[in-house]
Amino acid sequence: MSAARAAFNPIRRALTGAANAPKGTRLMSGGGSIEEEIAEMNKWKAVSAVCVPACVALGYYILANASHHSAERIPYEHLKMRTKRFPWPNGDVALFDPVE
Repeated sequence: MSAARAAFNPIRRALTGAANAPKGTRLMSGGGSIEEEIAEMNKWKAVSAVCVPACVALGYYILANASHHSAERIPYEHLKMRTKRFPWPNGDVALFDPVE
C-alpha cells in the first residue's frame, strides 16, 4: 500500500502546487502580495454588495407575483389499480394522494 502511495506523491504534489512552494510554506491563500489580497477582498465586497440585494429583490419579485396554477387532474384508470386496501380507515387513498 505504501509503495502505491509513494508512486503517486509526485503527481499529488504537482496538482496541489506544493512542488513550486518553498519547504514549510502554507498553501491556503492565493500566494500574492498583501496589496493583491486587499484588492481581491475589495473586489468580492463589491460583487457581494451588488449581487446580494439583486438576489433579494428577485426573490421578493418571484414570491410577490406567484400564483397557484391548479392543473386539471385527469383520472387515469391505470394509476389506481389496487388489489387490496391500504391499512388505514380510508383504504382507497394512498398516503401521498392529494385530498379531494
